Amino acid sequence: MDSNWGFWSQVRVVDWEVTMIAPGKTTIRHEAETDLLTRALSGDVEASSKTLKYLGSNNLGLRQIIQESIRDLSDPRLWCRLLQCLALHHWDNQLDCEWRSDPEASHRIDQAIIELFTQDKNEEEKPKKVMVLHEALLDPEPAVRQTAACLMGFRGNLHVIPVLTETIETGSKACKVFAIKTLAVLKDKRCGPPLIKALAMDRDVLHREAHQALRSLGPLAEEAWSEALNHPDRHIRWHAARGLGDIGDTRATLTLAEGLMDVNQAVSWATADALARLGASAVPAILTVISRHQLNEPFRQAAYHALHSISSRQIQEFVKPLLNALRGPDAFVEAPAVAQRLLMEWEKA
Repeated sequence: MDSNWGFWSQVRVVDWEVTMIAPGKTTIRHEAETDLLTRALSGDVEASSKTLKYLGSNNLGLRQIIQESIRDLSDPRLWCRLLQCLALHHWDNQLDCEWRSDPEASHRIDQAIIELFTQDKNEEEKPKKVMVLHEALLDPEPAVRQTAACLMGFRGNLHVIPVLTETIETGSKACKVFAIKTLAVLKDKRCGPPLIKALAMDRDVLHREAHQALRSLGPLAEEAWSEALNHPDRHIRWHAARGLGDIGDTRATLTLAEGLMDVNQAVSWATADALARLGASAVPAILTVISRHQLNEPFRQAAYHALHSISSRQIQEFVKPLLNALRGPDAFVEAPAVAQRLLMEWEKA
């Protein structure tokens, strides 16, 4: 599966809303294709190869016909085969077909299968494929278990978050990418910590996908970003500072302001930029950090940058004494005292 990880980096998030063909029943619309699927299930190698050929066709109409036929037949055995094809590229315990040698066709096969599992077009198919996915969570093959969890996540099932977390820790590269995309779809604050882990795993596809997923979580990622401010990797701390700044939630300002003391200048200046974007709401946190902690040169520079970069004229006038102190020859002694005085004035105002 690792050889096909590029597909997972391109997989689309699909809509899982249910639409009906007709109330209470399904219709067999394509008898020839339905017969083809039946023969494929019985072990007919030619039929299974042709099924995958249709799923990987660059003809959208042909792909839709075979998808409709799969829905109409809605055989649990067929859903199991499709899941195996997606997770392992196997059909009936053998490599599924020669169409996998064409990367674009292989991509279309996998995308077509994902659409089948995540979009419900009639009431008959949903319980059968959901049952297959639930049972697959106990499959001894990790890739099958993890792929099933991703598909259930795309369907909005929050109970698979622990499996997705496990996937990011132990799965193949392909499964990790799929899990990251799934966590982004679920929109739950519990998705943040595993995405931070993925962010730190490399500087390549996992890093990019995790960063995009965390951004898509928005405020739901605040707790994870706050914890990441203490990450041993300075690059992750830098992302955390920027992430909290992008969220713009003032509840995280004190945690964020402590990043001004980071030993890495890139992190402390990213923190300063984030605080400046928060404007007046960040001032008390900056004052608190300056007044409570011993200044050193990098900390002094970052604190000055944060306060000086706030665009409000009123704020600039208010913090002018502190800016002067931070520029002065006795900054390390005078600035904390000035910050304490200004903080008291701010609280009284």
